[in-house]
Amino acid sequence: MRTEIRYWIDYMGEKRAAVFLYLATVFLFVTTCCLYHIENLGRLLYAGLMTLALWIGAGVVNGGKYVRKRRMLETVEREFEQLKELRLREFCEVADAWESDRHPRTTEQQMLRLLTAVDEERAGERSRREEQEADRRDYFLVWIHQIKTPIAAMRLLLEETGDLENNFRMREELFQIEQYAEMVLTIQRLESMGSDLVLEEYELTPLLRQAVRKYSVLFINRGLQVEVPECGCRILTDEKWFSFCLEQILFNAIKYTPKGKISFSGRQQGEETVLEIEDTGMGIRAEDLPRIFERGFTGYNGRTDKRATGIGLYLCRKVCRQLGISIAVESSVGKGTRVELTIPRTVL
Repeated sequence: MRTEIRYWIDYMGEKRAAVFLYLATVFLFVTTCCLYHIENLGRLLYAGLMTLALWIGAGVVNGGKYVRKRRMLETVEREFEQLKELRLREFCEVADAWESDRHPRTTEQQMLRLLTAVDEERAGERSRREEQEADRRDYFLVWIHQIKTPIAAMRLLLEETGDLENNFRMREELFQIEQYAEMVLTIQRLESMGSDLVLEEYELTPLLRQAVRKYSVLFINRGLQVEVPECGCRILTDEKWFSFCLEQILFNAIKYTPKGKISFSGRQQGEETVLEIEDTGMGIRAEDLPRIFERGFTGYNGRTDKRATGIGLYLCRKVCRQLGISIAVESSVGKGTRVELTIPRTVL
């Protein structure tokens, strides 16, 4: 009810110039008649009252149209705020029904039709983009699954060769090809990550050891030590996505640690579990540290490693945010890097 009253007040405000002009005309007409003592003044006043009644009737009819249009426009505005789409066709059809077919098209109707045409063009363009995006996703998914076949065949061939030194080196390169293929698949899956989460409670230590086993070829080839002590911590998370974050951090630690060791430690801190991954690698420059989670940023270390993509830690932070995990990094050049994951008891 308050909204209706507000609409009527707005309508009167918009028509105040016409109302003032009418009242001024009546006042001048009556004043002139009084000054010149025109006869039958009462009949003239009666005619003026009849004219006023007609004006009021026309104002009520037009005001009703105005209120209905305002109501429809606010509905369109609310839908746009919620859906980010303009749905003006229904509004235009209603507006056309209010206007007589005998009258020419009004400026308001022309503007509405123009906006509707623009909205339909945007909707068509959006539909075409979505179709192209779906085709691109399908292509990448097919490519990833197809590339796994020659990778598996190469692994079988490597197991049959007798040159152990070259075998390990080739296995490392093959493992990295698998990692890059899996990363492309992860990028595709990230769009529907919210519907792919399966939250359960896990022991932290077995998850760490599983990640270390996956990268065992790299540890052996580089002669790196690894420490995974029993921490007794339990976390609530999605195993697949948490393992992805853990593997990205571990892969970076291995890649930039030419010698030394990588160690894990976990502890309970109130309702949270804090996991630390520390290496004795080359470290990260202070000016690069704030940007390591940016998409495509490789920094000084990445420029020395021509194969760095700058996408791993970006995806890692993106997944961590979905899991409610906060991630912090400390590093000193020449001494190593420490990554800290703070895992909440509940996922937001």
